[in-house]
Amino acid sequence: MTSFAVMKNVLRRILRDVRTLALIVILPLFFVLLYGNTFSGSYSHLKIVVVNADNGLASVRTAEVGRVTLAVNLASEFVAALDPGTFSVVTVDNADEALATVGDGVWAALVFPKSFSNTVVNEAVRAGGARNFEFEGNKVTVLPGDPVDVPLTTLAIDDSNPLVAQAVLAGLDAAFAKVLDTQQSSLTVNSLLDVRPLYEGKIKMLDFTAPGIIGFAMTLITIMLTAMAVVRERTGGTLTRILIAPVSAWQVTLGYTLAFSLIAIFQAAELFIASSLLFHIRFVGSPVAVALVIVLFAVGLQGIATLISTLSKNEAQAMQFVLFLLIPSIMLSGVFWPLESMPASMRPFSYAIPLTYANSALRKVMLTGHGLGELSFELSVLAAIALFTLFLSVLSMRRQAYTA
Repeated sequence: MTSFAVMKNVLRRILRDVRTLALIVILPLFFVLLYGNTFSGSYSHLKIVVVNADNGLASVRTAEVGRVTLAVNLASEFVAALDPGTFSVVTVDNADEALATVGDGVWAALVFPKSFSNTVVNEAVRAGGARNFEFEGNKVTVLPGDPVDVPLTTLAIDDSNPLVAQAVLAGLDAAFAKVLDTQQSSLTVNSLLDVRPLYEGKIKMLDFTAPGIIGFAMTLITIMLTAMAVVRERTGGTLTRILIAPVSAWQVTLGYTLAFSLIAIFQAAELFIASSLLFHIRFVGSPVAVALVIVLFAVGLQGIATLISTLSKNEAQAMQFVLFLLIPSIMLSGVFWPLESMPASMRPFSYAIPLTYANSALRKVMLTGHGLGELSFELSVLAAIALFTLFLSVLSMRRQAYTA
């Protein structure tokens, strides 16, 4: 009976705390809605560049009339078969120009040679056996020819994101499946293309996810540690004693920010060193650029944590507010699932999460070796978040000073 009395007392206190009760009810629904919307999307608007030099003709050997030339225009049919919802196709005439764009906002470049249709038809017949074509109003049987040694077409692909690279190859494979009929089903995208990964397949899934995981670990540890510590000091009276001293609110805020930022930077260094030594994650960029990203990211996290501590009456509430931030961070920031695969309705939420920009910047430095110039957008956003959250933290600290 004593246990039931304790249970009733605990539940009574929770029911009287509207903020805690709301978090208990809303948090599970928030997670389910977020999960369902995040995974209901598919890749969209993946930019690829196409150079179509195909003359559309195929010279084949037939059983009835010998060698004839067929007009098939397979390259044009293939481009038309690309899913417009998945790909955003840009057509150019210069092959070198197309290949140079890969990795600079372009996921892939396709360069069709002049003899593409001829090569595909002969290779398809050789792989699948004789088949019928229409020639001058009559059905003719095309016979297998000699193996084709030249590459059918060149595909340069940005493989810095293994998931997107797989989606590009899958989309190309689907387009070929629409163009080739069942007699040619033995052909695949890999047998028809000369695939040239930009990073030669050196970027593994672990390398791709490591920057985001490190950023998420920083988010988890930093915000939880800061928010819980500030709430504990406020409820224990330590913060009140500091605020009634002859110290301004911005000085107190800056002191907390510097202290916990140093801890966050130490933890980030620990994460990087351990990941490199234990798992040999890819790191080809400048440590200075990584350090700058980490510092700006850490300062922004401190501001967010201070705001959470201001809104929380106790440590339990602080923990629940932290979960509201952590769940979207891991699901919407592109750590595991690229932003390109999320529904368009969810992407604005991704752009409101600091980890999105930290993850993007760290990947650019660690995976592709980009310098500070290529990080200007991410660094600007992280700096703006840091300044804005620090400003709000000073205001919230000043409000606590007035009520101390």
